[in-house]
Amino acid sequence: MKKAIHIIIIIAFLIAICTIEQIMAQAYLKEAKKQVENLISISSQSFNEKTDELMFYTNELEKYWTEKENILCTFVNHREIEDIGIEISKLQTAIKNNEQKIYVESINLILFYIISYQHVIGINAQSIF
Repeated sequence: MKKAIHIIIIIAFLIAICTIEQIMAQAYLKEAKKQVENLISISSQSFNEKTDELMFYTNELEKYWTEKENILCTFVNHREIEDIGIEISKLQTAIKNNEQKIYVESINLILFYIISYQHVIGINAQSIF
């Protein structure tokens, strides 16, 4: 009987840890999505006139992503998470070179990746067991 109680406690502990990890990952992705949507909003107003503001918020996105990337790598394939970092670098280059088309492509890819990861990381029975 004692063994059964210990096993139940261990399983409950593992479920709690997995659930907390999932909630944290969702929160990180939600914040990143919010920052990306802010960039989309600013760039849609006037790309050429807002380059300083775009660069500032893109750098903020990069800082945030760099801080949270290691944590997210525990939930999603590291290579896939790297793709967002690469696209953020492309954003910075596009702003510097005043290439709106590349900027729009990269920002849309980042948003696509974030939304995809939100679905992959979502809490379900598979992620817990």
